[in-house]
Amino acid sequence: MSGHSTLILSAEKEQVLTGIQVMILSDVEVSEPWIDEPIELAELSYPNQYKKFHLITETIPSVISEEGFHTKLGQLLVTICLKYPFWNNFRILDFFNKRGIEITMEELLNLRAECGIKSKEDVCRELMRLHFNDEIELDKRQVQFIERLNPIFRDRNFLASGPGDVLVYECVFFRRLNKMFYLHLVLDLFNGYAFGKMSRRCSGEIGLRLLQEKIVPFYRSRGYTIHKLVHSIKATREHCEEEESMIRESVLAMGIEWLEPRHEFGIIQRFQRDFLEDFFSDAEALDISLAMIQPALNRWIIKYNGTSPFHRRRNLFGYVEEFSEMTMRDLESRCN
Repeated sequence: MSGHSTLILSAEKEQVLTGIQVMILSDVEVSEPWIDEPIELAELSYPNQYKKFHLITETIPSVISEEGFHTKLGQLLVTICLKYPFWNNFRILDFFNKRGIEITMEELLNLRAECGIKSKEDVCRELMRLHFNDEIELDKRQVQFIERLNPIFRDRNFLASGPGDVLVYECVFFRRLNKMFYLHLVLDLFNGYAFGKMSRRCSGEIGLRLLQEKIVPFYRSRGYTIHKLVHSIKATREHCEEEESMIRESVLAMGIEWLEPRHEFGIIQRFQRDFLEDFFSDAEALDISLAMIQPALNRWIIKYNGTSPFHRRRNLFGYVEEFSEMTMRDLESRCN
């Protein structure tokens, strides 16, 4: 890096960032990505190593050493990436260049790697860590960024205390294998355990039978009871009030608390995106018949559930890759 004599970065005792109006490029998700937009960076605030700065645009060549400048530049980069997670590298580079910091794209990428924020996933994980440690209060844009990369973050207010504490039910529609069908899906918010039943109908009675005949006995055999069942908003839209009432009464009769649907659960979305899409893609490539899908799915879910102990909380908010080794050959062997 060169030319940093035109900018002084100073971390004062109060560590506040003031007195700079930054012209930045608009959000990456808009249709016109090169519109300039003024943003006031007066409220950047991150604890511990993420310091705030005074930025002084003066020409004082020798106030700060090269090493000190590099350190403070890294701190500023982390602060910007956390505060504005949707910014891409071109926007960050544009920000630095407009402030008189001559830095190349290669140098920016190296600096991001040094700071541990090489990818969007790194930024997402750090924002979640700070949030769960009560070190920051996320703004709307940060929440949107996290939920886009990790939909389960949407369920952060539904933390379960143990197996069976909170189960989520949803009926997911699929148009795969040249067929239209539904997957009645139940997921445990504590350990992530999944249960599924294929059907040509979206009726909640299918999900109720899955609960009565498979899920409840499964938990009882392990010494646990199911405490709460949440019927997600998305699933509720498909059912009439009469059927909804019948399902509710049946669930309550089993001693399970019925929670009114006020939420569209991210755990369902992520399970569908990260696991089911791959499963059905492999099934289509192997030309598996619809009749064979349920047995294959049963074995596949058993393997998925086996990646985490039943009694231990699964790291649902992380980026788990335990299932990445599943290949088409694995699926084919289970279908034979």
